[in-house]
Amino acid sequence: MRIETLPVGMLAVNCYLVWDDNARETLIVDAGDEADRIIEAIRKLSIKPVGILQTHGHVDHILALRSLVDEFAIPVYVHPDEHALYYSPANSLLPWVPAARNLPKPADTPPQAAGLPYAVIHTPGHTPGGVCYHFADAAVLFSGDTLFHGSIGRTDLTGGDMNALLTSIRTKLLPLPANTTVYPGHGPTTTIGEEKEINPFVN
Repeated sequence: MRIETLPVGMLAVNCYLVWDDNARETLIVDAGDEADRIIEAIRKLSIKPVGILQTHGHVDHILALRSLVDEFAIPVYVHPDEHALYYSPANSLLPWVPAARNLPKPADTPPQAAGLPYAVIHTPGHTPGGVCYHFADAAVLFSGDTLFHGSIGRTDLTGGDMNALLTSIRTKLLPLPANTTVYPGHGPTTTIGEEKEINPFVN
């Protein structure tokens, strides 16, 4: 399993390109912004996008969706509990980032890529429909804004719930194998084992 990390946009959202070397079919995790840069990276790597996986629907994570869907004709997965936020005209960071427009309709089921089996873990708290994507065979978790290195996602925005977030992390993420590498929505990677040791929010 190969992973290319592209920090994009004014909030440096980690957009991930994930593929298996044999099949080259690629999943894009969190199409934050700078679609042209993402497309350029895909071309240079000679990989084939087959779908986009959104960890949640905040505007800083979805600004490249329309362009990527138009370019590659691929489906987008957003958890059903996230659709209201995804489409909300209030989903913005004004005055810096207006709400996204002409967003693609989410697929009913998560797209699949050859050689990349994964599970969707619903982790409400940062947002109602926030999810993590667990690639157990590779010991990899894409955590979005649920879990960061030494921190957790904010819950002061619409739909945020601190109790729900802590429950999600403690009951669904921390039980994963300690060697699981966590690829968050912002900032550096970590591991489940490290977060059990050093994260003040979940200990």
